[in-house]
Amino acid sequence: MDTVTKEEFLNWKQDHVTKAVFGVLEQRIQDAKDILAATAGEDPVADRYLVGMIRGFSELQEVSYED
Repeated sequence: MDTVTKEEFLNWKQDHVTKAVFGVLEQRIQDAKDILAATAGEDPVADRYLVGMIRGFSELQEVSYED
């Protein structure tokens, strides 16, 4: 695994492409929450899929240099 300096990581977090990707992740999180709010309980498997997607995308957004 390649090592990344803290400065490189911070530059990546501030990059416009990274910000655009994180914006898409945030929109997908919100879309999944909206779907769950409207349909929760109708299909438990779909509910779990959406919850997993929300958790995964949220974790990506929270990545830190220390990770």
